[in-house]
Amino acid sequence: MVDITHQEVEIKMLSLQLHFKVAVIIGAIFALCLLSAPGFADDLYREKSDTSKMMTKLGRGFVNVFTGWIEIPKNIAKSWKETDPFTGFVVGTIKGIGWGWARTCTGFYDITTFPFPVPEDYESLIEPAYILPSIWGEPLPYYAE
Repeated sequence: MVDITHQEVEIKMLSLQLHFKVAVIIGAIFALCLLSAPGFADDLYREKSDTSKMMTKLGRGFVNVFTGWIEIPKNIAKSWKETDPFTGFVVGTIKGIGWGWARTCTGFYDITTFPFPVPEDYESLIEPAYILPSIWGEPLPYYAE
């Protein structure tokens, strides 16, 4: 007869739980990859569809909520270039806190209102729509046929 201790049973259970968690994570990543495949469809169609605009608004909201704090170092750097380091730091911090708060609130607004075309045509409330437009990129131009 096989003699298994309580400790060995616990180790096997923990191992099974870990394998299950890894399988769930891999499955979720695989599902996201499958769901994002239609996203590579024709850009002209995506720019015109309301669903695309809604999802862009939702994504913009999440980006702005999680990156709103970047306004602080961004404004410090901008103010630092315009004035001396101490004044740039103080003024940039104050401006950054204000713009960061505004960007974060705008992000929450976009998340909660993404199904509705408010403001007109799902546009952003804040310009630029993303914290660093050079990183996120500008939308592709629309060419009418």
